[in-house]
Amino acid sequence: MSFLAAMDTVIRIDGHSIEEILRLHARWAEEESTGNRCILDGITLNGLHLEGANLQRAILKGMTFLDAELAGADLSRSMVSGGDFERANLRGANLSGAQISDVRFSFGWMVSAIFCDCKLLNTNFQKATLREGRFQGASIESCRFAGANLNSSTFHHARIGFCDFSDSDLGQSQFYRAQVQNSLFRAAKGMDANFNNSRLRNCDFARADLSGAKFFQADLTGSHFDRSVLNGVDLREALLSAVDLSGATLRNVRLGGARLFACDLRGADLTDARELTAAQFSQVRTDERTTLPNGSKGPYRKSSGAERPVM
Repeated sequence: MSFLAAMDTVIRIDGHSIEEILRLHARWAEEESTGNRCILDGITLNGLHLEGANLQRAILKGMTFLDAELAGADLSRSMVSGGDFERANLRGANLSGAQISDVRFSFGWMVSAIFCDCKLLNTNFQKATLREGRFQGASIESCRFAGANLNSSTFHHARIGFCDFSDSDLGQSQFYRAQVQNSLFRAAKGMDANFNNSRLRNCDFARADLSGAKFFQADLTGSHFDRSVLNGVDLREALLSAVDLSGATLRNVRLGGARLFACDLRGADLTDARELTAAQFSQVRTDERTTLPNGSKGPYRKSSGAERPVM
């Protein structure tokens, strides 16, 4: 395969073409004495064709790959820092186990890219297409996914902190047993997403649409869902202590066994909410703007029976 098929000039680095560098790197990866590890620093390779390239365990510092073609490339266990991959095609690329910091992937095409067990720090995925991306077991800190398409992506057991998922598409995504803290999901679209058994502490889901999502046994302590849409959501046995659900739409939600101490439901619509008990409801904050499960207006009064929907 020629990696330079779309280029008129052969790029040389320290006297070697890209093809020679990749051949030597492949030999090094196979522990051959004639090989050399691929270490590139501060080089511009915009628009380069590197589909299926073997760059596993490569070191890429300050590289520029604008509009580059890296579909199916193997960057597993690589070290990538300070680079710019804006608008690059990394469809199906393997970055599992990679250490990635201060890199731009904004507007990139990264469908089915693999980031399993990856360490991502201060990296920008703004408006990137990461549909069906795999982030299982990844450590993700201070990264920006604002406006990104993460539909059907998987974050099982991922550790996520101080990240921005605002305005992103998280529909049908999987966050099973993920640990997420201090992150923004403002106005995100997370319909039918799975957050079962996850920890989502001090996160901001204001104005997000999470209709049909699952939060069974999730820990949502200190998180904000004000004005969010949570119709048909499963919140059974969830920890909702001090959670802000003011102004949220919670029609037909399931709340059996949920812990609701100091949960703010002022102005919320709980029409047809199910599995609530009087003991649970007596611990929450409601007001005259709250619509209770039976359709009546709040505030909730103990022994009123308003915690039960009208059958």
